[in-house]
Amino acid sequence: MTEFKKNLVSLKNAVDNAISREIDLSKEIQKDKMLYDFKEKQKEYYIKAVENALKFVKQNSLELNQLIKFDRKNAGGVTELLELMPELESKDIQVLSKAVNKMISVAEQLNFPKKDLEKLFPVPDFIPLDIKDDIAADIKELNKCFNSDCYRSVVILCGRLLETALHRKYFETTGKDILEKNPGIGLGNLIGKLSEKSVKFDPGLTQQIHLINQVRIFSVHKKQEAFYPSKDQANAMVLYTLDVLGKMFRK
Repeated sequence: MTEFKKNLVSLKNAVDNAISREIDLSKEIQKDKMLYDFKEKQKEYYIKAVENALKFVKQNSLELNQLIKFDRKNAGGVTELLELMPELESKDIQVLSKAVNKMISVAEQLNFPKKDLEKLFPVPDFIPLDIKDDIAADIKELNKCFNSDCYRSVVILCGRLLETALHRKYFETTGKDILEKNPGIGLGNLIGKLSEKSVKFDPGLTQQIHLINQVRIFSVHKKQEAFYPSKDQANAMVLYTLDVLGKMFRK
């Protein structure tokens, strides 16, 4: 079973669990109640499960068109799957459930290659135009490295993407190019400089940046035992990085 089909099944399970517990996706979670109301906390858990599963289905859907190149007979099914994608945005859980079940049925009819298709990570939204070409070029290179199993190179490119974005964020905030005075500044120091300028990073973003930075340093510096990221580790780091980039420039 392919990654796309696996994630569809995960989404179905998350939706079925939410339905069985009568979770209403359209109602906002009351954060203040979660401190003392177990049902509200439980509600958040099931909603997050649906949201996370949906996120992975969306990411994998970007690769569906490659199935047509693999087998032209897949064209009708791929088109139907892509037409069903907007229905996954529904907050009506019954509509969502119907769409997921239909997509699983369609996916079962497709001819998937035995070997996994190439992973194609997209350029995030909201990237400023003046760095978009550089970001796109690095992501193109990153895709090549990932699909060639060069996961150490993937980690290093994640660091490069973050450097480009953080330097641009600093210029956007201060009107100054920090590379002129401090060309060797690291990611951690860049975050510190931006924090001094009242640029706020939510804790999750900061942890992701530090994680990738630490792995990158470990990958490029000489150690007694070299670090070789696994495919899953490299995949997670790329997703973290692209998430950071997308959020950094979102208004």
